[in-house]
Amino acid sequence: MGMRKFFLLLNLLLAAVCLNGCWSRVEVNDIAIVTATGLDVAENGKIRLSLMLAIPRLIGSGSAQSGSESKIETSAAWVVSEEGDTIMDTYRSLQEKLPRKIFFAHSRLLVIGQALAVRGIEPYLDFFERYRQSQLKSFLVVSKTTASDVLNFKSKFEKLPSEVLKEEMKQELIPKVRLIDFVNMLTSEGEEPFTPIVEIVPSETGKSGMNNLSVTGLAVFRRSSMVGQLDSKQGRGAMWVRNRVKEGVITIEVPKSAGAGKISAELEDVKVKRRLSVRDDRLFVRLVINIDENIYENTSSIDLNKSRNVNYVQGLMKEDIEERIQEASRKVQQEYKSDIFGFGQSLYRQDPKKWKREFRSRWPDMFPKTVISVEIHVNVLRTGLTNRVIRVEE
Repeated sequence: MGMRKFFLLLNLLLAAVCLNGCWSRVEVNDIAIVTATGLDVAENGKIRLSLMLAIPRLIGSGSAQSGSESKIETSAAWVVSEEGDTIMDTYRSLQEKLPRKIFFAHSRLLVIGQALAVRGIEPYLDFFERYRQSQLKSFLVVSKTTASDVLNFKSKFEKLPSEVLKEEMKQELIPKVRLIDFVNMLTSEGEEPFTPIVEIVPSETGKSGMNNLSVTGLAVFRRSSMVGQLDSKQGRGAMWVRNRVKEGVITIEVPKSAGAGKISAELEDVKVKRRLSVRDDRLFVRLVINIDENIYENTSSIDLNKSRNVNYVQGLMKEDIEERIQEASRKVQQEYKSDIFGFGQSLYRQDPKKWKREFRSRWPDMFPKTVISVEIHVNVLRTGLTNRVIRVEE
């Protein structure tokens, strides 16, 4: 065969391959896309698996197309659930009831019911580590009630509850924990896991009606079992310790003797460094915190055009941050005895051999006795468009 005929035949074969397409292709019409996964304890003690399945034809629909807002809220996603001994067993039972193949690759949220979190979730993480479609980048949260409640929540802004929480996590105003982060904390030396707690609450303070999905604190774990929770303020204090505060607002109350009122500042840059030392068989941790912030609201009579007043306000903000840190520390160290701060991990990184030889076995007793001190440097960059305080004369 001549070279010319050979190349002609080769081109024909390549063209035939290209026309055939991908042999492993999966059509969208053949799959049930999971956008969120929920795990609960069933009444019989078995695992209850809930899946939020997206309905593609309604995800981009407008309310006018559906005829009513409530119809879209209930139709954009479909929650299915089943009970079983293992996640895989339950997943297969669900698959038998669905006309489409369950597809986990787009799941971006894993919700754990509080009862299951207290019992321990380590046995159920095995599925998500092994199964090829699972997403270790999925956000992990604990529901104040059940995972099913969160998945069945009807959102006002988004078509899917999973999108509500995903967008909240992106804002960096609350701690975000992905499944891979939780697994890493669980398997690391000298560190215990934590994850946000979500709750369905009223959208207006003092009003009835549970119509807003919100992060209300942190779930504290010891190994893979939830041992307690921190409220929003305490959780924020814990995140200061872990250098996880990147954005946010600090509001302080000015005493009557200094001008009465409140001042709010927005954080622009935060850096936290740890300095560890062991003396007399006790760990001492010094946190050095550097903050740049901008003051955007002043309801007190303090004139921020004067440097001494700015220094005074900076001092009040230091006290507020230190109070949050110490409150979180008391709760975590004395009540829960769970090192979600990762102090043990810091010791391990300093000297792995010494950690294993001297501290690892004694860390459960050492951590509650750890002494934390705080050194805070606050720098006010801007005080807004004006330094004047608006006052109406009689």
